[in-house]
Amino acid sequence: MSKLFLALAIVASVFAGSAEAATIRPTLGNGGLVGGDLTDPENNGDPEQNIGYNATFRSSIEPGFGGGEYAFNVFDNRVGGGNDKWCCDLGGWVEADFGNKRYTLTSFTASSANDIPGRDSNRWQILGSNDGVTYTTIFSYDQPNSVWTDRLQTVQFFAGTDFALPGAYSIFRYQTLSVVSEPMHQLAELEFFGTEAKLPEPASLLLMGLGALGFAARRKRA
Repeated sequence: MSKLFLALAIVASVFAGSAEAATIRPTLGNGGLVGGDLTDPENNGDPEQNIGYNATFRSSIEPGFGGGEYAFNVFDNRVGGGNDKWCCDLGGWVEADFGNKRYTLTSFTASSANDIPGRDSNRWQILGSNDGVTYTTIFSYDQPNSVWTDRLQTVQFFAGTDFALPGAYSIFRYQTLSVVSEPMHQLAELEFFGTEAKLPEPASLLLMGLGALGFAARRKRA
C-alpha cells in the first residue's frame, strides 16, 4: 500500500459517519500549497511584513508577520516551522478581511506545521462575516484526531463536497476551539479560494429603495 493511499484511507476513516471529507495535497511543504489564493493572488506578498497582500489581517492573539511564530504567518505562502507558522495559546482566531469585496468560498486549504501532532487543532471552524460582528459557520471540524496525517501537510476542502456552498462574505475567519493533546496550538498556512459576488451599484440600490417606497405608498392608499 502506497504512503499516499494509506494517508487518504486514514483521512476517510477520520471523517467516517459525517458529511465531511478532505483531499490531501500530494506533496509536503510549500509544494503542497495551491497558490494564488484570494489573500495573495499574485503570490507576491512579503512573508516578513504586511506588504503585497489583497486583504487586511486580524487575530485574537499574536498579530503580525516576521520575527516570531505570529498569526499572520498562516497567510505568508510558506509551510514550515518557526517564522513559517503560527503557534499560540488555545482558543485563538485569525481572519482575512477583503474590504468592500465579497466572495463565495469555493474551497480552502489548511496546512499542518512542523511541531508535534498534539498541537494540531481537532476542533476548528471557518467562519464568514460581512461586518466583523456577526459570523456564520461555513465549515466545522470536530474529531478526536486532527485532519492531518503528516507534518507540513496541506489538506484541501471543497464546497459541495466538504461543506455547503456558502453565501458571499468579505471576511473569512479560522477559529480553533481545542487541540489534540497539548497546551499550545499550531497552524502553518491557510488558503481561501472563491468567486467574487457582484454587488448592486449605488444607483441601482437607490432605484430599488425608491421603488419599494412607491410600492408601500400605493398599498397604504389602497
